[in-house]
This record gives sequence, C-alpha cells and structure tokens, in this order.
Amino acid sequence: MTSRPIIGRCAAIAFGTALLGACTSAAPTHYHSLLDRPDTVAPATAPAAFLIDVQPVGIPAQVDRPQIVVRDADGMVPLERERWIAPLADEIRTTLSAGLTRELATTDVAGQPRPVGARVLNIRVDLRRFESAPGAYAAVDATWSLSLDAAKSSPLVCSIRVRESAGEGYEALVRAHRLVLATIARRIATAARAYATAGDGTCAPD
Repeated sequence: MTSRPIIGRCAAIAFGTALLGACTSAAPTHYHSLLDRPDTVAPATAPAAFLIDVQPVGIPAQVDRPQIVVRDADGMVPLERERWIAPLADEIRTTLSAGLTRELATTDVAGQPRPVGARVLNIRVDLRRFESAPGAYAAVDATWSLSLDAAKSSPLVCSIRVRESAGEGYEALVRAHRLVLATIARRIATAARAYATAGDGTCAPD
C-alpha cells in the first residue's frame, strides 16, 4: 500500500537532483573588456599643448549587442556565453580615450566643463567594420575626424583599416582587437599634434 508513494517521492527527488545537476553544469558566461591593464603600457613623454574630447563612437548595427559577434562559415554569429563587460561602443570609446591620453599625455574632457582658455581638440571615430574571426584575425575599418573648438580651420577627416592576427580562444581575439585600437589611437595622436599646431594635417596611409 505504501510502496507507490515512496517510489513516486524517490522519482521526484531523482528528477530534481538531475535537473539541479544540469543547471550547475551549464557553461558559464565569460565577460571581456577591450581596455588594457594600466601596468601593461608605457606612458608618453611629450605632453600635448591641448586637451581632447573623445566623442561617442559609432559602430555597425550588426555588432551593437552584448554578445561578441564572430564571423564563421555561416556568417555573423553572436556568442551567447562570450559577452562584453559594457556596451561595445562605450568599450571602444573608453579604450581609444585611454590610448589617446597616453599617447598625447593630455586629458580627455568629454562630458566635463571646458577650462577657460584651454584649447580642446574634438576627436570623433566611426567604425564601418568591426570583424572578429576566432583563431584568425580581428579587423576594423574606421573613419575619424579632428576639429578644434572655435577654430576657423576645416576639420581633418581620415579613414583607416587595421587588421591583427588572432590566436586560438576568445581572449586572444579580444587581445587582437586591443592591438587594433592601439594602432588607431597612435595614428590619430600623430595627426592630432600636427593638426593642433598648424590647423591642418594629412592622413597617413594605411
């Protein structure tokens, strides 16, 4: 008379245990950042005579999501378990800002009151391509512009294409993107010094 309830309870316990095991064994979500550690980079030695304002970065709609989007044989695929720690556009802007302030030894005053009498160089970057191929490469095509506050000179508008090899694994892919953004920051910083001094400049070839 009592065997069936006991068997039923045992089956329920076994099912619950199996379900709990399935939940705890699910693959964890990994979060990635494009911002490099401060102790891994060397500071610049020649301070610029101007401040910078690194404006919001535009990115392609295809990659504007929390997941890392990779290219494979099926096209563009978002990885549910591999995510950016912050919105990708913010990650890129913060990384470029860190690289530019380091290269120019100056301050990014984006979102802050402009100091009286300070020369401020506005920097805008728009990514036309942000491509990630695990175990192969990270590639970015971008357009960037420089303009000075209250200046009569025309903005300098340039484009750049950068590609870096990526090793196996998603962290290696993120490191490749860090190298890509570091190259872009260096290219902009070089042009920024000439532009801020003479009010014009040239776009270096890729």
